[in-house]
Amino acid sequence: MRYIKNIIKYTLICIGIVALLVVVNFFVVKKLDSDIIELESDYPANEENNSVYKLDAKFIDGERFYLEVPLKNEKSILGFADTGGGISMLLGYSVEKHDLQKQVKKGVLKGFLPVDYIQLSDLVENSSFPKPDFPRNFIIRHPFSRVTEPHLFIPPMDDEIKVIRENMPEMEMFLGQNFFMGKAWTIDYINEQIWVNTPLSKTEYVKPNVQKIGFKKNSHNESIYGHPSMYVEIDGEVIDVLFDTGATIILTEDGKKDLNTDKNTIGGSFIAASIFDKWRTAHPDWKYYPHADMSKDVIEVPQVKVGTFEVGPVLFAKRPDENWSEGMIHSMDKIVGGAIGGSVLQYLKVIIDYNSELIKFEKPALID
Repeated sequence: MRYIKNIIKYTLICIGIVALLVVVNFFVVKKLDSDIIELESDYPANEENNSVYKLDAKFIDGERFYLEVPLKNEKSILGFADTGGGISMLLGYSVEKHDLQKQVKKGVLKGFLPVDYIQLSDLVENSSFPKPDFPRNFIIRHPFSRVTEPHLFIPPMDDEIKVIRENMPEMEMFLGQNFFMGKAWTIDYINEQIWVNTPLSKTEYVKPNVQKIGFKKNSHNESIYGHPSMYVEIDGEVIDVLFDTGATIILTEDGKKDLNTDKNTIGGSFIAASIFDKWRTAHPDWKYYPHADMSKDVIEVPQVKVGTFEVGPVLFAKRPDENWSEGMIHSMDKIVGGAIGGSVLQYLKVIIDYNSELIKFEKPALID
C-alpha cells in the first residue's frame, strides 16, 4: 500500500512540474509576443520585385475576387482576397487535394498550441507573386525562435471552415489583412483587373478622390494590423468604415427569394445596427430584406458617396454595434460604423497604398 501511495505521490509531483512548466512557458511566450507589438520591426524585409505586376484574378459578379496563386506543381489555386479578414491561410482540404503534405511544417502558437503552416517558397514558384507580411498578432515559433519566412497558416477544420466550403467551394486559400500590408494595390472592379506595386505619392492627399486611411499602430508609428479605416457619406452623414474587399452576405432561402437569385453568397457591405435602424425609420421606402443574411436583415441604400462619386444602389447587412465598438476596435485605429465591400466597390477602381496610407477612387471607362 505504501508503495502505491509513493507512486501516486511522485506521479502527482511530475504532473505538477509539467503543468508549472507549461504555465511558465505560456507566460514567457505571451510576454515575448506582447513585446513584439511595441518593438520596432526586426523581421527581414521581403525581397520582392517592386515593378508593377498584374495578377491573374477571377471576379465574382464584379463584387469580390479571387487571386490565382501559381503553384510549383500545377497551374494555380484560388485565394479569396479579403482586406477586412484575419490571418492568411491555406485551407486544409487544399493540402490534400494538391498533395502538399510533405511541405507542411509544425510550429507552436502562444507557447503551447501546435499549428500547421506552409512556407510560401515551398508553395509558389513565381518570385513576383506578393508575399504576406508578418502578422505581429499571430506569431508562430519552434519553440521560441520565430518563423520569419513568409508563410500561410493551415487551420483545423471547424464550423467556420465548413461554412466556407459549403458556400464558397472554389476557395482553397484565404488572403487576409497581412497579405495586403506593406504594399500598394490597384483593384479595378469595372474592368476586373488587379495590380500590385502601384504606389500613391503623399502629395496626392490634396486631391478630392484621395483620402487618408488609418491603421492600428504601436509607439513607433508602425502598423500592427492591416485593417484600413476610411469614410463614406450616406444620407448626409459621414460614416467611418472598414475597407473590406471580402465582405460577404450569406443568403438564407428568404434572401435568395427576395433578391431573386439562386446564389449562396453575394458581395455586400455591413453597417452597425443603430445606423441601420435609423435608416429604416427615416426611409421606410428603402428596400428592406428581413432575415436575408444568415437571419440578419439587409437594406438597400440608393446612394453612397465615396469621394466625389455617388454610387448605388448598395446592399448593407445589419451587424450589432458591439462588432465594431468591442470587436474590430482591437485591430483598427478607431471605432467604425460598418464596412464597405463589393456592393459599393463594384462601381469603382480603387488604388490603396498601405505605405503612404492613402486610398484613391476612380471611375474608369470600360475596356473592350
